[in-house]
Amino acid sequence: MAGVLVWAAAGCSSVVEGAAEPASGHEGLFDPCKDIPDSVLEEVGLDPTTEEVDIAGVEQPGWKICSWTESWYYLSIFSTESSIETTKQNPNYVGFKPVTIGQRNGVEFHLQADADLVRCFVALPAAQGAIWLSVDTKLALKPEGSTCELTQHYANLLDQRLPS
Repeated sequence: MAGVLVWAAAGCSSVVEGAAEPASGHEGLFDPCKDIPDSVLEEVGLDPTTEEVDIAGVEQPGWKICSWTESWYYLSIFSTESSIETTKQNPNYVGFKPVTIGQRNGVEFHLQADADLVRCFVALPAAQGAIWLSVDTKLALKPEGSTCELTQHYANLLDQRLPS
C-alpha cells in the first residue's frame, strides 16, 4: 500500500521553471528597464550603461521606474496603474497642457514648486494606466535647453516602444 501512495504522490508533482518575483503588486506593469532594448536606447541617443532602476535603487510601490544619464540631465520613464486624470488631481503637479505623441493625446506638466522648469513631465495614456517621461536637470546645473521640448522629443522617439 505504501508503494501505491508514493507512486500516486509522485504523479502529482510538477516542476515550475523561472525566477520567483516578489509580490509587489505591480508585476504586470510595463518595465522600462527590461522592456526597452539597449539597441533602442542607443538609437535615440541614450547610453544604456547609465541605467538606474527605481529611485536610487529603491523600489517605489505602484511604479516601475528607469532613468538614464546624459551630460546635463536625466531621462526617466515611469510606468504606473494610475491614470492621467488621477495625476491632474494631485496638487503637486501643475501647468497641464495637451500634447500629441504619435496617435496619443497626453499631457505635459511640471511640479508646482518648479517655476524654472528644471524638470518637465509628459504623461501618456496606456491600458495599464499611464506612462510618464521626464527630463530632469542635474543638480547644480542649468538647463541647456527646454526640458519640456526634450521630454516631448524622447516621447516621440520612444512612442512605438511604450505600451498604449
